[in-house]
Amino acid sequence: MLEEELLIGDVRIKYMYKKRKYDNQHLLIIFSGFGGTNEFTYDFVNSLKDTPSHVLWIKDDFEGHCCYYLCKDMDFKIESAVYDFILQKISSFGLEKSQCTLAGFSKGGSAALYFGLKYNFKNIISTVPQFHIGSYVHKGWKDVAKHMLGDITQDNINHLDNILPKTLITDQNLQKNIYLLTSESDNQFKPEIKPYLAEFIKYTNFNLFISKSKLVREHKNVTAHHVPLLISLFYSLAQGAAPRYGYVELLGDNHKPPANPIYEPITILKKIRIDSGFMFPEGVCVIKGLSCGEYSDISHKLICEGHAGSFEWDLAKDHLPRLTRDLYDDHFVNYDKGWFCSYRYKGLDISNLPRGKYTLSIIVTCQGVTKKNLLTVDLKQNNKEFVKTENVKFFSENNNVFLEIE
Repeated sequence: MLEEELLIGDVRIKYMYKKRKYDNQHLLIIFSGFGGTNEFTYDFVNSLKDTPSHVLWIKDDFEGHCCYYLCKDMDFKIESAVYDFILQKISSFGLEKSQCTLAGFSKGGSAALYFGLKYNFKNIISTVPQFHIGSYVHKGWKDVAKHMLGDITQDNINHLDNILPKTLITDQNLQKNIYLLTSESDNQFKPEIKPYLAEFIKYTNFNLFISKSKLVREHKNVTAHHVPLLISLFYSLAQGAAPRYGYVELLGDNHKPPANPIYEPITILKKIRIDSGFMFPEGVCVIKGLSCGEYSDISHKLICEGHAGSFEWDLAKDHLPRLTRDLYDDHFVNYDKGWFCSYRYKGLDISNLPRGKYTLSIIVTCQGVTKKNLLTVDLKQNNKEFVKTENVKFFSENNNVFLEIE
């Protein structure tokens, strides 16, 4: 799918579109959250490639910044243009608003709720939305706040804070199917969502999902951990069947760690590049069963061993909470700091390494336990050349990683 653009008045809408399958009579619209590395993203693109409905992803990119699909400098012509764009698409597919689902996650969840409630869309799916939009961007997204507010005054902040709560509280069109996913482990739950939960009871089919899994420990875990639930909702609504769940606690297991764990090291190279005599390795390095929830819990050294000798570099680590979920194995262990990299991602100097072929391994120390393990790759990366310059090559053989200097 390619990104397309359409002018609505003088507002440029960026979007992607996937055609329906068969005779499906539904349109799913996805509002995006903030991106992982910058403001912009399209959410659930891969997950929705097989859904039977039309799918329309609208990018929250208006004159260079996100704006919750609402405003620039407190001018709400963006909101009007987005709504007009949606109506055009619904009409072009020969559908009614009742055959449309608005969905979004975090920032996108706020937009799905706001547009769904204000403009009377029947089906709304929202995960971990922000209700106090003005305060949220003012505290956490300064460029977005300046873009939306123009003059950053308390009056403008209050205005943005109030538009979603006011829309919810005053809405009298109650024949809606609303699915709200949240978690008390999300630090936004108490200030953003909890104060307004009672307002949703008035809707004929309000469904509240509270994640209780230990693997959901912060805001960005909530949506990612419950993708199967969300996909099932997309598919059901696309078929014209609106599920009724009511209040549901989404539980996980509560297994205790084994009494005699086998402390097995996991050392997997995920990324590597070379630039100006420096290598930039990144990957996973933990000792299974040992928590590395704090930076002080774990340390790594990268070892290159060959006929020319043995060379080592201290590695840094980064915070990557999804590792705790990805490496889950029957009981909870915090692996949040199990991502290795170079210090501040500035690289490791290999310009003085003698010629030859080197085997790469990592020495990892966690909670007082030290292990040495060959650096490996995922199966799909086995027996591949990762990167090659004029005289440096990284490659894998038999699942292990090698460096060759020519």
